[in-house]
Amino acid sequence: MLLRTSVAAFAAAISLGLWSGASNTVLAHDIYSTLRDRDGHLCCGGQDCKPVEATVLPDGNYYLPASNEVIPADMASPSPDDRFHHCFYYPVANDYAPWGYPVWEDKPKTRCFFAPMHSS
Repeated sequence: MLLRTSVAAFAAAISLGLWSGASNTVLAHDIYSTLRDRDGHLCCGGQDCKPVEATVLPDGNYYLPASNEVIPADMASPSPDDRFHHCFYYPVANDYAPWGYPVWEDKPKTRCFFAPMHSS
């Protein structure tokens, strides 16, 4: 009986831990759900925004070492939390697969970029 109770308590603790971990992931991503670019378009499609490391270049543009990309300064919007954030997507290529489906490009394109206001 004690073993069965211990196993049940352990299983409950694990499931609560897994649920709270998933919940934190969703909550962490919620900061992106209302962010818009400078033109007012929504930036995030669900899983395509994340915090990134960025270096401010002498000309005011931003270098993202993880993607080896330079983001123009005029594309940056104010960050919601004083960190750099990058939102991207994979565009549809101007081509179709033989079976009629669109072909996606293999290199992501920046949709939105957020920078701390004191960074430039």
